[in-house]
Amino acid sequence: MAGDSNRSLTITGLVLLCLVVGFGLRLGNPADWSFINDELSTWHKVSYDHLGAVIDNIKAVDSHPVGMYVGVYFWTQLFGTSEWAIKLPFFLLSLASLWLVFRIGRLWFAQSVGVLAMACWASLQFPIWWSHIARQYQSGSFLTLAMVYCWTQLVLYRRGERRFWVGWVLFGAAACYNHYFSALFAGIVGLTGIVLMDAKRRLWYLLSGVLMLGLFAPHLPITLYQAQNADGHLWYGVPTSAFFSQHAQYLFHYSLWVMTTVAGTALLGLLLSWMYGTITQPADRAPSLKTLRVVAGLWFVLPGLLGYWYSVTYSPILRPSHLLFSFPYGLLLIFSGWSQTEHRASLVGAVLLLLGINTWTLVHHRRHFEVVHTHPYEHFVQETQAFLTEHPTEEVTIVLGENPDYLQYYKAAYQAPFEHQVSFKPDLPFPTFKQLLEEAKPYLIIGSLPPAHVQYALQAYPHVLKHKKGINYDYYILAKTAVTGSWTIERTCGETIPEQPSFQTAWSIEAHRWKQDSLGQRYYEWAEEWGPKYEGSLEELLPEGRHAFVEVHARVRSGTDSLPLAGTLVVELLNEQDSSLLWRGVNVPEQATDAKGWQDLYLSLRLVHEEAARHSAPLNIRAFFWNREKQVLQLARFDLCTRPDNPILYKDTQPF
Repeated sequence: MAGDSNRSLTITGLVLLCLVVGFGLRLGNPADWSFINDELSTWHKVSYDHLGAVIDNIKAVDSHPVGMYVGVYFWTQLFGTSEWAIKLPFFLLSLASLWLVFRIGRLWFAQSVGVLAMACWASLQFPIWWSHIARQYQSGSFLTLAMVYCWTQLVLYRRGERRFWVGWVLFGAAACYNHYFSALFAGIVGLTGIVLMDAKRRLWYLLSGVLMLGLFAPHLPITLYQAQNADGHLWYGVPTSAFFSQHAQYLFHYSLWVMTTVAGTALLGLLLSWMYGTITQPADRAPSLKTLRVVAGLWFVLPGLLGYWYSVTYSPILRPSHLLFSFPYGLLLIFSGWSQTEHRASLVGAVLLLLGINTWTLVHHRRHFEVVHTHPYEHFVQETQAFLTEHPTEEVTIVLGENPDYLQYYKAAYQAPFEHQVSFKPDLPFPTFKQLLEEAKPYLIIGSLPPAHVQYALQAYPHVLKHKKGINYDYYILAKTAVTGSWTIERTCGETIPEQPSFQTAWSIEAHRWKQDSLGQRYYEWAEEWGPKYEGSLEELLPEGRHAFVEVHARVRSGTDSLPLAGTLVVELLNEQDSSLLWRGVNVPEQATDAKGWQDLYLSLRLVHEEAARHSAPLNIRAFFWNREKQVLQLARFDLCTRPDNPILYKDTQPF
């Protein structure tokens, strides 16, 4: 009896420790909490006077079920739309999910399995990231876990209390209303139950499934409309075969420390169960240990495989966040070797090690608290308003490339009435952007603009007063002339002019084609389709790695006054066999403001966006002006430059 009491106290202490660690890592510094783009989308979608308008809007413009939005709508009617008000229920659901991970692990396998899975759920970035984000992922995680808890009582333990039947049906229906991937997961769980439910109650189980579908039936017209009118999620991109290997590494912080600790803990459980196994299968649990491992494995992998198949075959819908609902069962499978042992000293050591290693790599390897709140909207408004309190508005040009409706949330919060030029779906046309900058106001503020716009801005306003970097954004405050505290962006450049021979070995240039006009302007003249060309090793151009921009700037004019300039500025990436893997071009009309004079054309290649550049294979880069019309052309300048990229771009899921 004393041994049982000590084991119970040990488990209780470990569970409380996991809750405390999970609470602290999820809370972080609450003063830093800030809405991400998708949360402002949630706020915007529920900002209607009545529920019908909310549902109609989601049906028309979204591709998610309406359930989470309806819940947030009623919540905000009671508690308002502050960051804390909207985030709080998701934060609380994340703590409840922690407890449910333990309870399910305990019921399926053993207390030790539940607490080990709970330790990882408390300290790994994937569940922590979504813990207070007001989107469908944390709510779906809680709903599917609550559904599985009730399912476990009904199917695995043959219990028939009404509360479990009601919970199974209601939580399952709510999961369907929450997100289509949580609905997919609910369907997988439901089908599994048909196989495992005892024959005497299978009919009741099938009827409960019909009732669950009946509760979702009112949503079917919305689902069908969304399926028929969806925009295809083409911005997601079709996942490649590397999706699952990268996701697996992300789950464990891209860290050999974490992977080794998790694998070592799993193997230790198997060893201890083999050497000292004393726990037998609960008499009231029907499936065997082997069956439960198969079920956990299937639940873990099937949503990802089905999402991948649909994305490759029909429409690219799969995202890492969609696999949050199935992740707990992967953890249960990994630690299921502890099912027959509760060796207290080993369990305590394993939990402490998992919490310690995961937390350490979360903070230092994943730099979680540096990046989790680096989202554009609050920072754009806060920094811009602060600058405008010290500088006259008429001296500042402001161009921001984020949703103006979402920016309005923080403009209202900070009482920031400033106006800005919008560059958002579509981007501000390049000629319009050039004309804005040619007004030559002393200061320029830009954020989330296309790379070529930023390239031109840094040329026209080379002095940086502030550069903020975040998840998927860059924000600059720039000055036309040097001022106190300003600096310049580090760039490495070369050009075709012979007196500037930085990249001469890679340039194809015919020296006799250089000419000079009456004003002393030197230029290179040709009339063939192919003129000066740079071609060299990408690695030599970027000795510090490919996390960078490659920027090309050409100044060209037509050599015949009667003909407007035509042609295309081109950059290519090629493999060692000289096959083109990527081709990017800018046509003259896309950027020209006066097609008969000197034209400055800008092309910026952000290598992190290019699939061809994300692999380690050696690559060559080629840059040239494609004279398709075979005009007489004059080239006064042709720069090829590089500059470092944002080091935390996409680091919510990608490795550093």
